[in-house]
Amino acid sequence: MNASDLSLTHLQNTAASHDEILNFGRPANPTNFPNPQFSAVTRVNASVRNPATGETAVVTNVFYEVRPDGMPPSRAYWIGRTLRKAIFGCVRSCTVLRLREGGWAGPHGNSFWEITPEMAAVKIIDLRLVREYRGRHIEDPIKEVAAMQFLCRNGAQPNVLPCWDLFRDERYIYLCMPFCSSGELFGFVERSGRFEEPLARFWFGQLLNALYHMQKNGVCHRDLSLENILVDENTKALVIDLGMCIRIPYNSQSGNQDEVVDVSEGTLRKLIYPQGQCGKPNYISPEILENADPFDGFAVDVWAAGVVLFIMLVGLPPFELASRDDPRFRLISRGGLHQLVERWQRPISPDAIDLLQNMLRENPRDRLSLFQVMNHPWCRVE
Repeated sequence: MNASDLSLTHLQNTAASHDEILNFGRPANPTNFPNPQFSAVTRVNASVRNPATGETAVVTNVFYEVRPDGMPPSRAYWIGRTLRKAIFGCVRSCTVLRLREGGWAGPHGNSFWEITPEMAAVKIIDLRLVREYRGRHIEDPIKEVAAMQFLCRNGAQPNVLPCWDLFRDERYIYLCMPFCSSGELFGFVERSGRFEEPLARFWFGQLLNALYHMQKNGVCHRDLSLENILVDENTKALVIDLGMCIRIPYNSQSGNQDEVVDVSEGTLRKLIYPQGQCGKPNYISPEILENADPFDGFAVDVWAAGVVLFIMLVGLPPFELASRDDPRFRLISRGGLHQLVERWQRPISPDAIDLLQNMLRENPRDRLSLFQVMNHPWCRVE
């Protein structure tokens, strides 16, 4: 990806300085995502054939869309093992099923399915927990599904986890997504100790692609981390966990500084009034940690991406908290990132040092924009 891939308005937003954004219009609160669109679902026992063995069995926990026109759904999901717990439910693996020929008997009849090689993951969100805890927890499951649908509205992006299907019944929301077979990128770094620069560049480039897509759609992730990047088949990285996303406000073409529009207006974005601390401690930017002044949603995600890159290259987080009470943060904020990696005997190239130091500037006015990161010499090595 290079500058020529960016439209003029997105280029202006990606390259805009903190002062330009501040001077162009007054800060505002985030705008709302469009309400998520749910399909009806049924969860049944179903007859399923394994084409590899020819065996057929009645299995539990199969679910699929109930279409209003009574036509057969494109696929069904057979729920498997629990992959991880979630605040509002759990994530489970699913085998994707296809209808056998002549196997559809209508939404309320017995249908007959066949196993496919494709796997999915489903986040099953308990609506009872949503009603009990939504608004009392920084993570919002309804916002998560709304953000995923919003980012997929013009087609999925290869490095942001897409929403395949979104269902709802009286008890649960079913968010169906691709199954990422290789776990979190964090585990790759943990097993390796740290990455050589070409490997770090490969994974970091995919994170930049994801950030580009989110920024182009006016979305701030707010919870970027190695733990929130999944790896599929050891080759593709996907940013996940959009439950803390916010939709960035933009200035109106009318010139009214108090009027707020969305990214579709093609104008410069606004700063955002403080929204509270969020994210994993190692990755929280100084302005979010302080939670006192309006912040730039783009700059917050660039900061977290800098921490991701630092851990990939060095094998350790740069600091515990981006606070003046943290001695490593104080050293980096004075321009001493190179001293830190030398002290730890984790040498990295001068270009990598320069990129990291300028992504991790304490003052967002001095921090690199995404446009500058993408065009930095370290990122542009072929």
